[in-house]
Amino acid sequence: MENENLTQQSPDGQANKDNNALNFAANKGLILGLAMGVIYLLEAFFPQAKLVRTICSLAEIGLLFLVYHFVRTFRQEQMGGYIRFGKAWTLSFWIYAFAALIAAVFQFVHMQFLQPNYLSDLFNQLMLSFEQAGLTSEQMDMFLDMGTPTAIQVTFTYIFVYIMGGAFLSLIMAAICRKEDYLANNQ
Repeated sequence: MENENLTQQSPDGQANKDNNALNFAANKGLILGLAMGVIYLLEAFFPQAKLVRTICSLAEIGLLFLVYHFVRTFRQEQMGGYIRFGKAWTLSFWIYAFAALIAAVFQFVHMQFLQPNYLSDLFNQLMLSFEQAGLTSEQMDMFLDMGTPTAIQVTFTYIFVYIMGGAFLSLIMAAICRKEDYLANNQ
């Protein structure tokens, strides 16, 4: 209750706008994360299907346009048609961060419960490809000593990669979506 009073008492409404941005990012991140999770599962269950790979690749490109649409929608509906680069980057980054957490749930469930041998099979395929590439026995032993990663280790790696990728893509998204009110800045 006390936090609500502080938020509403902000003279310039900035705290309220920040809460709106975070809520917006969480909602849109959920949508993006669900889409990313479905794409991941399709690619995991049908790795050899060219049609599925093509559809998933096109869907991944479509996700970029979806985030662009989300940021533009926020700019129009919440920011009066204007958004600074930093605000656009922050919003886009949070959308990707929330999406990474949602998609990670799909990945963990897949690797831990739906296909528990997925990582060990992947590890064995990697070992065969190393063997065919002509790695020495010392190099193979060094790789074997690292062992097969667990589902949770791979999931956290995915989260990190998604967030770092999201941070980079957010730079591009912010540059495209920013629109400053130069008249308001010059007064």
